[in-house]
Amino acid sequence: MNKVKATVIIPTTIDRGMLLPFSVGSVQNQTVKDIEIFIIGDGVYDETREVIHDLQSKDSRIKFFDHPKHERRGEVYRHMALQEAKGEIVCYLCDRDLMLPDHIEAHSSALQSYDFSCSMHIRIRPDQKPVLDSFALYFGDFSENKVDLRVRLGGLSTAAHRLDFYKKLPFGWRATPEGKATDMYMWNQFYDVANFRAFSISEPTILYFKRKPHPGWSSAQRLPELIEWHNRLVNDIDIDHFKKETILELIKENKHVREKKNLLENELQQLKKMLDFHSPNRTYNFMERFNIGKTLSSFRKSGRLKWPWNT
Repeated sequence: MNKVKATVIIPTTIDRGMLLPFSVGSVQNQTVKDIEIFIIGDGVYDETREVIHDLQSKDSRIKFFDHPKHERRGEVYRHMALQEAKGEIVCYLCDRDLMLPDHIEAHSSALQSYDFSCSMHIRIRPDQKPVLDSFALYFGDFSENKVDLRVRLGGLSTAAHRLDFYKKLPFGWRATPEGKATDMYMWNQFYDVANFRAFSISEPTILYFKRKPHPGWSSAQRLPELIEWHNRLVNDIDIDHFKKETILELIKENKHVREKKNLLENELQQLKKMLDFHSPNRTYNFMERFNIGKTLSSFRKSGRLKWPWNT
């Protein structure tokens, strides 16, 4: 079996075919070319199937695994495909996200010494502002004494792992219980293997386009922004300069959040002064009625408020 540098898994479903020329295109645009691309079909429509076949006709590295709709998210189909994988490492990409050109290169470097890696990402807001972000709350090695942080290993598109280590997992990809995040449920298995080594890359390598909870926006809604950002990546973005710009957007966004938090804190103190005159219970009922306490709590507990500006 001829090995390649990386296997890239791209799960897709129903009518998402219109997005694939751009998500797959971002994989084809990687600095690392020695790869194979596995598109995992989970109940795709005929139109999506036609798009995939067209992509295959133009790139022999693409392999299509066509399956009926799974009861959950087609996780078992990913496991089946990995039995045929030839990559030294395995990367993943949501069909609605885009890889920056150095994504595979960055993970391949990290996985020379580690079993699992996750990278930062650039969150594209609905107003199209790109903001630096991360699922992890730490950088560098987090192999030991981080069990409490296991749920923050990273999202699907930002994660990668060695193929040989995957084969040591107790289950691999399997159906995710209702109410649990598919990727986090999968990654937690890695901690169950002895001598697990993981690394968090302190650089963004993914453009992330989450739009509301799953399933989020329709494919037709997603298409224009994916076309726009794909074209920018291919044609006119200085990647290093672009990454620096996202840091500035992060600072601006955090400044706005902190100002809003401080305003709410001040307003709450004024409300307490006004209502303490009557009774503590009245204050509590007022806060409960208008969700004031819940709103403040969400700001206090927000991971984005803790990272990275308070570290």
